[in-house]
Amino acid sequence: MKFEEIWKENKNPLLNFIKTKLNDKSMADDILQEIGIKLYHNLNQKNDIKNYRTWLFQVTRNTIADHYRKNKKVYQPFKHAPGTSENSNVCVCDLSGFIIQKYLPEKYGKPLYLSDIEKKSQNEISKILDLSVTATKTRIQRARKKLKNLITDCVDISYNNKNQIIDYQIKDNCELPQELIDQIEKINLVL
Repeated sequence: MKFEEIWKENKNPLLNFIKTKLNDKSMADDILQEIGIKLYHNLNQKNDIKNYRTWLFQVTRNTIADHYRKNKKVYQPFKHAPGTSENSNVCVCDLSGFIIQKYLPEKYGKPLYLSDIEKKSQNEISKILDLSVTATKTRIQRARKKLKNLITDCVDISYNNKNQIIDYQIKDNCELPQELIDQIEKINLVL
């Protein structure tokens, strides 16, 4: 098959797939173009591809993962007390880290923080915490459940058909602690 035929047949489904993984249209277009270049080079090298569609989607998944790896940002825990001067680098990830550290028991909060905020592997976390990998995985899973329960106790969350959050509102009967309100205000998050 020729490049033009394969590309014409798969370009739109690939772009739609990429858009479900990224919120940035121009970045989605860039990744699509990068995949097209990879296909072109692969065809010129005369590598044997049995199923072009499967190959393209696998390359797409890998390219998206590479994009996130290249652009990942490691977030440090809060070093300042609530109510101190505003930190211009604070983001929603910092708020997540604050909630994990402040409102989950340390037994669960620390592994989840290392995994989801600092983006450490479970093997690294198990060594840091002197736990088996199985125990580390279990604690991270339990921490995620506890965190979800904490959030759903106070927040109504609406999802679209792809299970992505589209809206959230604080429940009327929920009163947020002042230190959490202070952190929310620092990142100008609208509740």
